[in-house]
Amino acid sequence: MIALIILFTPLFSSSNTWLQKQCIRKYIMIIIISANKFFINGVRSLVNMTMSAQRRYSQTLFLDNISDVNDKSLTIARTIIVDYSHPDIQQLAALLYRKKKIIHGDIVFVVKSEILADPVENIIINSISTIVLDYIDVTQRLQKYLQNASDHRCIKVFRKSISSLDSCVNIKLTKQEDSLLPYIISGLNNKKIAQATDLSNMMISHYRRNIYQKLNVRNIAGLYHFLHSLEGG
Repeated sequence: MIALIILFTPLFSSSNTWLQKQCIRKYIMIIIISANKFFINGVRSLVNMTMSAQRRYSQTLFLDNISDVNDKSLTIARTIIVDYSHPDIQQLAALLYRKKKIIHGDIVFVVKSEILADPVENIIINSISTIVLDYIDVTQRLQKYLQNASDHRCIKVFRKSISSLDSCVNIKLTKQEDSLLPYIISGLNNKKIAQATDLSNMMISHYRRNIYQKLNVRNIAGLYHFLHSLEGG
């Protein structure tokens, strides 16, 4: 289950009349997508306790799923907080697909350490996130983030990070291949990846073949097997 909180703040754009109207109205909202009432109540308490957050966020909307958040809402989101307590590649893929073109704010993942021990989950989460927080100390770190969110003083704080296979094995992927790896292992097909990255289907197919060849696998199943062989290593 993924929980998603979108913290809205006004963004000015001369080319977007709708956004301008929202800025004029000073429309500020937190959207929480979660079935976890404890997480929802915990974040709500943090916002209420943080004076700077109170000034920025004044309305709350609850939804059940990341896919329920429309593109317009994601476009004006300043911060997205994801409560990722259970593996869900499809939900990660949905967020990754919209990240480059639609999401311009911070994406904060709250995740259990055992989930990030899985290389597939780890690679995708690290490609999506601005910050990764461990459940163990999430209250303190999330409160600090809310206090400083407007300053964009954001760093990844989780110690385990596999953003590239280069750091795990002696196989070099090009920068472009490395950037496309999360899209491929998330299960997105070539057409979807092309739409998300502005590359052609032909180029996506070319890079996919290169990645498979360099990792000595034939398909996505083989790629998963290879990545999971890195666990503990």
